[in-house]
Amino acid sequence: MADASRPATGYPAPQNGYPPPGTNTAYPYAQQPPPQSNYYYQNNNPNPYYYNTAYATQRATFFRRFVSAFLALLIIVGVILFIIWLVLRPRLPHFQVDSLSLSQLNLSSSAISANWDVRFTVSNPNTKMHVYYDSVEADIYYKAEHLAQNQLPPFDQGTKTTTNLTAKLVASSAFVDRWVVSGISGDKKSGSVSFNVRVLGLVRFKAGGWRVRTRWLRVFCGNLPVGFSSSSSIGANGTLTGGPSRCAVGL
Repeated sequence: MADASRPATGYPAPQNGYPPPGTNTAYPYAQQPPPQSNYYYQNNNPNPYYYNTAYATQRATFFRRFVSAFLALLIIVGVILFIIWLVLRPRLPHFQVDSLSLSQLNLSSSAISANWDVRFTVSNPNTKMHVYYDSVEADIYYKAEHLAQNQLPPFDQGTKTTTNLTAKLVASSAFVDRWVVSGISGDKKSGSVSFNVRVLGLVRFKAGGWRVRTRWLRVFCGNLPVGFSSSSSIGANGTLTGGPSRCAVGL
C-alpha cells in the first residue's frame, strides 16, 4: 500500500500543506514565450483629419479661382466685341427687286419653259465695312416648287454704295408636278402669277484690318406678282406689278 506522506511523482512536494506559488505561465512547466515585439507605422502627421480638410479646402479654392478667371475672360471678350460693334455698327446689305419680266412661257402636262429676267438693287448701308460677294446664286420658285437657277458673277461693295444686279433664269422643258402646271394656268387666267426669288451669296465683311469669317447671306423675295395681258398658255409674256419689292435678308 502506498505511503500517503510520499509526494506524487511529477508534481513538486507541497510546502506546509500548500502547492508552490504560480509562475505566471499558462502551464507550470511550459517555457515562457518571448516578449511581443511592438511593430508600428510611423505617422508624421499628428492630425490626419486636419490634413484631409486642408486638402479639400485647397481644391475648392483652386476651383473657385479657375471659375472666376474664366468668367472674367468671358466678360473681357464680351466687352471687346461690344466695343467693336459700337465702332463698326455692322449691318446687313439691302436687297430690292426692281423689276421682274417673264417671256416665252409655255406649259405642258408636266413641263414648263420660260425666261425670267430679275433686276435687283443691292445696297451696302455700312459706313465702315466693305462687303465682298465671292459667290452668288439666284433661284426662282412657284410656291415651293423650284423652276430655274443661275450663277451670278461675284462682286464687291464699298461703304454706302449701291449695285445693280441682273439675274437671267431659264427653264427649258423642266419637269414639274401637275399641280404646278394647273396652278400657274389657273393664276394666269385670273391675271397674275406670283413667284418667289431666292439669292444665296457667300460673303465677307471687312473693315480695315478687321474681317469676319465667310458667311452665307440668304435673301428671300416672296410673292412677286407677274401680270399677264393674255390668258394664252403659249409664248405668254408678263411683268412685275405693284412696283419694287423689298427682300428679307439674313445670315
